[in-house]
Amino acid sequence: MPNFSSHSMRSLLFVPGDQPRKIAKSWQSGADCVVLDLEDGVVANQKMVARQAVDHTLASLPSGLPHVLVRINGNPSEWKEDLDYAIHPGVFGLMAPKCASATDLIELDRALQSAEQRRGIVGRPIRLFLLIETARGLLNLPSLVAASDRTAGLALGAEDLCLDMGINRTRGGAELIFARWQIALSARANGLAAIDAVFTDFEDSDGLWQDTRIARNMGFTGKLAIHPRQIGAIHSVFAPDESEIGEARAALAAFELAQASGTGTVAFDGKMIDEPIAQRLREILRRAQEGQ
Repeated sequence: MPNFSSHSMRSLLFVPGDQPRKIAKSWQSGADCVVLDLEDGVVANQKMVARQAVDHTLASLPSGLPHVLVRINGNPSEWKEDLDYAIHPGVFGLMAPKCASATDLIELDRALQSAEQRRGIVGRPIRLFLLIETARGLLNLPSLVAASDRTAGLALGAEDLCLDMGINRTRGGAELIFARWQIALSARANGLAAIDAVFTDFEDSDGLWQDTRIARNMGFTGKLAIHPRQIGAIHSVFAPDESEIGEARAALAAFELAQASGTGTVAFDGKMIDEPIAQRLREILRRAQEGQ
């Protein structure tokens, strides 16, 4: 079970691994997590350049940074080479793309353990964040989650999933409803971070807000991003607003007062508050505290 709060990873910003200047700027982006990308964000003939740049970056990470992940390549012949450059003590986790086979994840887990031993990393295993980007991966979610104790999160790769399904991705995202529910349910059932897909139009702030709101209402705890200007909107959706916080405090206070007098439920503002609802109110206040 991961020993970090999934709510500390509301935003995960992709940065191409072969662009050191963008990587340096990403530390001040406000993102909860920076994902150094060795996969789709890097063209084929720049893979080694990206590996070397990421290796150099990870070898001299300053303090006080957001979580740092590295997205490796999906092909075993490539990710095995990625591990030689991506494994450092400052790396929080790896993002594994196009996850579809538990057998492949078990192989990655073993290779990662060997890489940690070579680098002298002990005490805190590097986590895995699984990108679900194919129909096969979606159907195999239970076995994927069970394949490695390192797994700390599930993420939706919407563009590749739509490609695999032969469908178009729309602004409203209706075509992703089933996939989103499956990933959010699997993540929540296993205590993992539930990370929603990138909203690709980084100039459409209203669309991003609506898309993120849908994800939050489905149980997602964070969202992938491709541009720093998306971070603020993502955080604003995942953080409870002032009215929500105030209502939660007042309702919880009424419930606790009723409990102290021996009553298990209480009517508050036209709503009945019982223990399950009280737990949800405590969760709102906890998210508000973590977001400060």
